[in-house]
Amino acid sequence: MILVERRRIIDAVKERGWELVPHNWAQNDLLTYYAHDPDRESAVIRRTLDKYQEVVGRPAKAWLSSALRGTPYTPAFLKEFGLIAYCDYLNDDQPYLIDTVHGPIVCVPYSNDINDFNMFARGGLSTRDGIDMLKLCFDELYGEGAVTGRIMNVGLHPHVIGQPHRIAALREFIEYVRGKTKVWFPTREQIATWYLAQAPEHIRGDA
Repeated sequence: MILVERRRIIDAVKERGWELVPHNWAQNDLLTYYAHDPDRESAVIRRTLDKYQEVVGRPAKAWLSSALRGTPYTPAFLKEFGLIAYCDYLNDDQPYLIDTVHGPIVCVPYSNDINDFNMFARGGLSTRDGIDMLKLCFDELYGEGAVTGRIMNVGLHPHVIGQPHRIAALREFIEYVRGKTKVWFPTREQIATWYLAQAPEHIRGDA
C-alpha cells in the first residue's frame, strides 16, 4: 500500500538508487492467511508485483513477506513471476537455492536477532550494547568468511533506528565495517544474481 499512499517516499528511494523489496500488498494481510488457498495467495503476490512495476518502473527481483510469514507455495509463486530472491527464512548466514516446481530461487536469509526492533524496541538493549552486538556478529562472520562468504543482514526500521542516538550508533558500526577489507554492501538482487552464477559449485540439497 505504501506504493500507492506514500509515493513521495518511493520517489525519494528511487532518486537515491536504493533497493525496494516488495513486502506484501498490506502489512497486516499476511500470506499465511491464504495457506490453504494458493490461488488467493498467488493473486495477492501478483497484484503487489504489478503495482510495484507500475510505480517503480522495473520488475521486482526480491521479496520479503510481511512478518516473514510466507507459505510453502510462496517461493514457487515468486519464481513463476520472475523473481530471483526470497528473503523470509532465518536459517543460514549464506545464500542457497530453494528448488521449486518452476526452477530454483535464491534464499537470501533475513535475521530477527540482528534487527533493531528486537534489539532495542523489544529487547531493551542500550545503544552501546547494540553496537557491541553488531560488532561481535560482524567479527564472527568476517572470520568465517575467510573460508566461504557470509551474509550479515541488519534489519532496520525508521521509527526505531531513526532516533538520533541510534543513528549515531549505526554510523559508527558502518564506519567500523568499512574499515575492513573484502566486505561487500550489495542489494538482495545483487546477492542473488551473484549466487546463481556460483551455485553449481556450492552445496546443493541433493549433494
